[in-house]
Formats: sequence, C-alpha cells, structure tokens
Amino acid sequence: MNPLAITPSDTTPAVVFDPASDTLRFSGESYPENVSAFYEPVFTWVKAALAEKIPLKVVLAFGYLNTSSTKAVLDLLMILEDHHRAGGRVQVEWHYNPALEVMQEAGEEFGEDLSLPYRLVPLS
Repeated sequence: MNPLAITPSDTTPAVVFDPASDTLRFSGESYPENVSAFYEPVFTWVKAALAEKIPLKVVLAFGYLNTSSTKAVLDLLMILEDHHRAGGRVQVEWHYNPALEVMQEAGEEFGEDLSLPYRLVPLS
C-alpha cells in the first residue's frame, strides 16, 4: 500500500497512515478553503486501500470541522460504510476532547446511521 502522510496546516488536518497498525488517522482542525482539493486525494487513497482488502482502522480526531469539512467526513464514512456492507473489514473511532461538547455531539451524530464498527473515544 502506498504511504499517506499529509502535514497539517492552519486550516487542514494531519492525515497519516500507519502501515504497522493499518490505521489512518486524521487530527487537527479542518476548514480548508477548497475542501474538495484537500479531501479528494484522501478519498482516492482510501478507495485504493480498501480495494487491497486492508483491514482499515480510521481514527478521526478533529478539534474543529466547518460545514464543508463535515460533508467531506460524511462522504468518507459512506465510503467506509459501503465497504463494510460489502463484507470488508473496517472500523472507525471518533476521538474527542470532552471539553468540546460540540465535537462529542458531532461524533455521536456521525455514528447514528452506520452499521460498521464505530466508537466514541474521549481523550484524557
């Protein structure tokens, strides 16, 4: 599998794949000026990883998401959900700071309609 390592900026999260644990981690804030330009290469990478039957674990640890980024995360979750429903192995963890109630609520809402393994993880 090709490596994936996107360095965070002031408006975009870090996106890093750890091949030792098959974990794709998003961390930081997401409010890029052009959401499609940022997330499309990530979606392409995810689809390629899933096609290789990697048992992918996705960790979402955002401090902030704007509306456009929320839509991108939903699109990502739908890609993962479709893969799961087709028999693929995937799991998602939503990591959140308990002091940021809005991020906990966002994680709860994202997980409501998913059948794939999904859990909320409060950061200590």
